[in-house]
Amino acid sequence: MLWALGALLTSFYLINLFNTVKADMRQEFNSNFDVAFANVRILSGILRDIQVIVEKELSSKNDKDPTITLPQYDTILPYIPLNSNSDCELLHKSSHNHLESLDQSLSFRNDNTSPIHHVTQILFVDAKSMCMVKLAYRGNIVDSDAVKKMIYESSLRVINMKDQGRERAIFTIQPDSRADGGNFYIFSPVYIDGHIKGIIIIDQYLTLEYFKQATYRPLHITLLNEFKQPELFYPTKSINKQTTINFNMQSAYFGYDDNFTSLLLLRRLSPASLYVAYSIPIKQIYVELKASLINSAILNVISAIAITFFVWRFERKMFSPAEDNAIRLEEHEQFNHKIVASAPVGISILRVSDGVNILSNELAHNYTRMLTYEDQKRIVDIICDKTSSYIDVVTSDNNHLQISFVHSRYRNEEVAICVLIDVSTRVKMEKSLQEMASAAEQANQAKSMFLATVSHELRTPLYGIIGNLELIQSHSLPSESARLLATMNNSSSLLLKIISDILDFSKIESKQLKIEPRDFSCREVISHVTSNYLPLITKKGLGLYCYIDADVPDIIRNDPVRLQQIISNLLNNAIKFTASGCVVIEITSKHGYLYISIKDTGLGIEDKLQFQLFEPFFQISANKENSTQGTGLGLAICEKLINLMDGDIEFISQKRIGSIFSIRIPFYGVKFYAKQVSKQHSQQKIMLAICNDFLERYLHNLLSQNHFQVTLYEEEKIDGTELLISDRPNEPTISVHYQIEISEKHIGPPEQIRENYWLHNTYELSELGSVLDTLLAEHSLASTWPISLPSPLTSTKVMQTNSNLNTVKILVVDDHPINRHLLVDQLTSIGFSVSMANDGIDAIEYLKNNSTDILLTDVNMPNMDGYELTQYLRNRGYTKPIIGITANALAEEKQRCTNVGMDNCLSKPVSLAILKEVIIEYSNIQSQIH
Repeated sequence: MLWALGALLTSFYLINLFNTVKADMRQEFNSNFDVAFANVRILSGILRDIQVIVEKELSSKNDKDPTITLPQYDTILPYIPLNSNSDCELLHKSSHNHLESLDQSLSFRNDNTSPIHHVTQILFVDAKSMCMVKLAYRGNIVDSDAVKKMIYESSLRVINMKDQGRERAIFTIQPDSRADGGNFYIFSPVYIDGHIKGIIIIDQYLTLEYFKQATYRPLHITLLNEFKQPELFYPTKSINKQTTINFNMQSAYFGYDDNFTSLLLLRRLSPASLYVAYSIPIKQIYVELKASLINSAILNVISAIAITFFVWRFERKMFSPAEDNAIRLEEHEQFNHKIVASAPVGISILRVSDGVNILSNELAHNYTRMLTYEDQKRIVDIICDKTSSYIDVVTSDNNHLQISFVHSRYRNEEVAICVLIDVSTRVKMEKSLQEMASAAEQANQAKSMFLATVSHELRTPLYGIIGNLELIQSHSLPSESARLLATMNNSSSLLLKIISDILDFSKIESKQLKIEPRDFSCREVISHVTSNYLPLITKKGLGLYCYIDADVPDIIRNDPVRLQQIISNLLNNAIKFTASGCVVIEITSKHGYLYISIKDTGLGIEDKLQFQLFEPFFQISANKENSTQGTGLGLAICEKLINLMDGDIEFISQKRIGSIFSIRIPFYGVKFYAKQVSKQHSQQKIMLAICNDFLERYLHNLLSQNHFQVTLYEEEKIDGTELLISDRPNEPTISVHYQIEISEKHIGPPEQIRENYWLHNTYELSELGSVLDTLLAEHSLASTWPISLPSPLTSTKVMQTNSNLNTVKILVVDDHPINRHLLVDQLTSIGFSVSMANDGIDAIEYLKNNSTDILLTDVNMPNMDGYELTQYLRNRGYTKPIIGITANALAEEKQRCTNVGMDNCLSKPVSLAILKEVIIEYSNIQSQIH
């Protein structure tokens, strides 16, 4: 069977190959026919051109005035009679001049343009006299009677066809002694004034070799007349074979001859009435397919041998082992049954179509009996729907079963292999773990609540301490009392910082702390931080450098309070652990991030301690005296705050060299303000005599971006118009226009210490451009800058009262007598008019009979707390500002105050400055804070 299929495929292949060769031969026939057809069409075109010329020459009425004047050729026109009745004299008398002019025209065209395509001779036969004139060509005078007869009869046919209304050209072939060549004549009528004047004849010698392209096949060509009778043969040695072919078939024929000895193509050579036949012996096809036939035969013999061998091997290797496999399969099935029966889990095979149990072990039977009918039906439905691969079921005995299943085929049926496992123990364990996790979460919340409550309870009395200390400091005190009071104030501030750190850490751990983004100036935040630490910097004798690149945005969007807290913490650590040298703050921007680096020349951190640096409550003591300061939460809080701001922090430290802490936060809501640069900048020369390389590069870039002419100091190039900036004292002998010394010892605004000599600090270097603008605008700086500045180490003075503040009436509501009286004293010291109430009910009674501008209320009070008081007043149309005060610094507390209708909420302890700022904001009094 396989061999018969192979033989059939081989037959199809050979037939396809035969048809391919046949199609290739047909294509070759058509290509050769195109050559013959093109030759006939070219001759037809030449005939039409000559016909036009002849009609134009013979249409002239004046025999003495030919239409074309050409160079004269020394020729004599030959007049040839076609039969005994031809009157050549008549033709000579009537048309000699025109014929001679026509002969001259055709001769000129043949000699001076392009020779007429393979034309042997051009003849003209007069219709009346039947006399023939040979034009333009003088060789081979027609003198054969057979040719004359043929020309005469063909001319009469052309004339008769005109009379019968079937006007067309006549094509004839006159074979010569060679069978493959002869003269090819084309006869066409010439008309003058609608009457036939004569017949123009073109003669071309033709060989069938012109009709053949180069080919390796034995191609036979036969030219037939209009009656499909052979006239010419190619090659001549195949005449006998070609004469035996019957060509009486349709004009466009491709196929076999009647004897099936040749494959031929027969087509008409339009517009001629001749036919051309191309043929190739059939045996040529078999010659070309000989190799394929032999290969196919060999292939079939080999395939028959191979198939026979394969069948023998198959019977030996497959049928016999198949019997053995069937036996082993039966053994395997029995073995699988025993495995299923002894499995430690329930295994059941269910038929998908109806849910019937095909095979299961005893454990599966036991589990199935625990299931209710509804559970069994639900399991079968899920298995049939194929919507899930497992299901959990609680049995009637409160046991938890987990049923997992996969779909397969068993004995030509769709089945589901189900595995039933009792997971009751695991469920109880998971429940226990969930209870433990819930207990841990509750413990964490209790810890956070404990820390918040303790912080709240500590901040309330601490407010009484810090607030009263601030009030006492506003009075004149003896020096010893002032010292003791300052110590108390520092200690209470430290205690407040510790409580704030603990509260922040507890809020971060309980995910209660939220970032509050808003637009702010990074330069203002840095300026505020540095101004807070200037007294400590001065006290320790350190230098503070602050470099802010010019390409840092003017406005960014983030949480400025938390950013200030982070920078303050890092700067405080840098100052605390630096005994000598300097602290450097560098602010840059690149790749869409704000980079803030704080460098110090302090103790550094040992390598073994660096991986613990951001752990809570981890401390590195600067010295034994300060070993208990702080809580060890600062860096841990900084890291978590930076992460909340979508940033990161990293550090580099080396023992006894110093540390670099760098933070990176992304830019959100970046804004740049247009900066106007004075035209005087480009005309002002500034020389830098800076020993600090980093400071020199920073000042060079800063001043260059402000379009100053910046160069390095060279004494021989000074011409007296320069402005010299240096970081060391200069001798008065240097003859420059102005001198500015960048001094890390100088604290405060620029100060003139002698004529044209000024001191500038190192922590406001980004403002140097504004200082230079002032110097350029004023010829004398003595009236611009103060000679000296107040010492930053003098004690803080409380803001003095303003006369216009006493018009603001404030009602203080607080149940705690100390805090209530403290608030009254603080507001009175500022200058406001203050009244007080014990709780919310007392405040309502007061407001019934008195008016107030601002209501300042504690949040947590007995009887009626601040929330209830605010809601009560807002519901009754009270529109005056209500400001809450609370010792609970949680974010939810402030949001709750806003939700009930309060305008703002302050956290205890409240300083005089913050208290005055907020009250003035809501009282619409524009007052300057001293």
